[in-house]
Amino acid sequence: MNATPSPSPTTADQAGRLAEARVLGDLVDTLLAEGFLDDQPHDRPAPDNLPADLAWPPGAECLRWWTVHEAGQAVLIPVRAAVLPPRRHVAAAGVFTARWRADGSIAEWCRLTPGELLERVVAHCLGAQQRRQPGVANVRRLLATTLWQTRQSIAESASLEAPLAMPMAAGFQALERRAALRDRPFHPLAKAKEGLDEAGHRRYAAEFDRPIRLRWLAMRRDCLACGSGGAGAPAPLTLVLGEAERGELEAEMAWRGLSSADYLALPVHPWQLEHGLPRHLAGMLEAGEGVVLEVAAGDFQATSSLRSLAPLDGGRYYLKLPMAVFSLGAARYLPAVKLINGEQGQTMLEQARRLDPVLQGRLHLCDERRWWSYLPEGSGLFDDPPRHLGALVREYPAALLEDPAVRLIPMAALGVANTEAGHPFDEWRRHRGLAEGQAAVVTLFGEVCTTFFDIVLRLYRLGLMPELHGQNAVLVWRDGHLEGLLLRDHDSVRLHRPWLDRHGIDDPQYRIRPGYSNSLYNEAPSDLLFYLQTLGIQVNLLAIIETLTEHYALTEAALWHELRTRLEARIAALPFDGEQRRTLQRVLFDAPRWPLKCVLGPLFEQQGVPGSMPSGKSSLPNPFHSQALAAREWNGACVAPAEPV
Repeated sequence: MNATPSPSPTTADQAGRLAEARVLGDLVDTLLAEGFLDDQPHDRPAPDNLPADLAWPPGAECLRWWTVHEAGQAVLIPVRAAVLPPRRHVAAAGVFTARWRADGSIAEWCRLTPGELLERVVAHCLGAQQRRQPGVANVRRLLATTLWQTRQSIAESASLEAPLAMPMAAGFQALERRAALRDRPFHPLAKAKEGLDEAGHRRYAAEFDRPIRLRWLAMRRDCLACGSGGAGAPAPLTLVLGEAERGELEAEMAWRGLSSADYLALPVHPWQLEHGLPRHLAGMLEAGEGVVLEVAAGDFQATSSLRSLAPLDGGRYYLKLPMAVFSLGAARYLPAVKLINGEQGQTMLEQARRLDPVLQGRLHLCDERRWWSYLPEGSGLFDDPPRHLGALVREYPAALLEDPAVRLIPMAALGVANTEAGHPFDEWRRHRGLAEGQAAVVTLFGEVCTTFFDIVLRLYRLGLMPELHGQNAVLVWRDGHLEGLLLRDHDSVRLHRPWLDRHGIDDPQYRIRPGYSNSLYNEAPSDLLFYLQTLGIQVNLLAIIETLTEHYALTEAALWHELRTRLEARIAALPFDGEQRRTLQRVLFDAPRWPLKCVLGPLFEQQGVPGSMPSGKSSLPNPFHSQALAAREWNGACVAPAEPV
């Protein structure tokens, strides 16, 4: 276990600057992508019309947003041409405000903080009624939390080791810590975990590498719902505790008179026991439906998902526990309806796997059928208080965890690099004996794309689309080569019913809250591709592209060209019918625009706290129509040919 270093003043100052630059970059890119400035007066001033003492980044152009044109006040944003979105903020270059005199000369200018930029957006891009919505205050608060938590993560996070050379469990957890440093890519407020103070953030977030000892409740069994793997199966304490720890808990329950026939020992996150249950379920405790046990047992660590915990002993049973913490604009509780839907999603994926010999060997699934959820008599699946208490025991495939040649690589970890620890590709390249240079990086990225697209497109052909962001999709690496994909968190497996029926895959009968939008059932095949384009490519693979571009001085065009080459190769190789091929060609390659999953606009408009991240839909130019790609601007990068699967 690595001790968390105490940051020196210099380290803290540097961390603050890095945190501000990262958050500002994501904020500006989101504002540009979601069109906040499209209807605002803006132009591109000539370089000689900029402040003479402003060090403008080489190759950048200036977007001048006139906030009060008649007074000569404007915001200056350095941007560069990109593939997706077509223009992006220049990393670490800052954003500035300036005032021009009537004769066109500069009167004054200064650098803006993320908070100051946000206030200009609120003042000039939102209407009077929008500014009065509670979501605006929420965004302000989330931004402040994001800044200090990002700063703390940069300053105090544990060192990043070489994960592929470590034992399986230790390397997997090191990669989870790496992924946590970036969190959900491109979401400017993703890092905010509201409800955690500095001590709590340091204690419970993955990047600080701190052990978490579980607390336990003796729950009346008649107040619990359970999954198919929980009914009559071993209790949670049997799965996640050693013999001595189980004995301590069972002994306490015995002397309290809490028989195992009537009560089940349920694990609780220690933060939730201290903060969440007293606030949301005090009545449950007072009624004796749950009895807090004094014994604390079971040592775990947070993964990149705050409420998902990894066992310190390297076992295959992980835990997912609710926390009354707000992240991505939503509460991190664990309602029974999500657990039910997750079990149904897993069943669909298992049926799909049996229909495709390649999926049988290359698609791996975490088993998420062992769950218990507080659901007392008279409660509904969508009621709020019960969803703050429950537990999912997530079982990883033993065949993967026990194979000494296998390493599990969360795709989100490939979207993080730093000067000290480098990037996982460095270690992978050396293991493979590939020559140092850009060609090797492009080759390895291409292999990631091939594995990812092969699994995803095979599922799409059968009418399914799993949750594809980098936190849920885990690459299976065996002795230097990618052999498949491991999926976890199955509660949002999207589907197209006609294709399921065609292949004999059962309708999962998802439970969906009345009156809420339904993204699980998709009327058209093109709707399924929305999730490949947004979560799969624009979030997951684009984060990897961004990181490789910066860390290895590659051009985006070279990596996007490789992505397209690998995507086209997999589409050509798989047995799609004519309708499916036409849909893929039209949606992915021919359409002038791609969908965009909006995050900031919906947060401004948020009225309450939903159970999932607020989001909306917009569009961007198709990245495969980018001028940079059309011109083959590789900047000397060697592009490796696609390898067959």
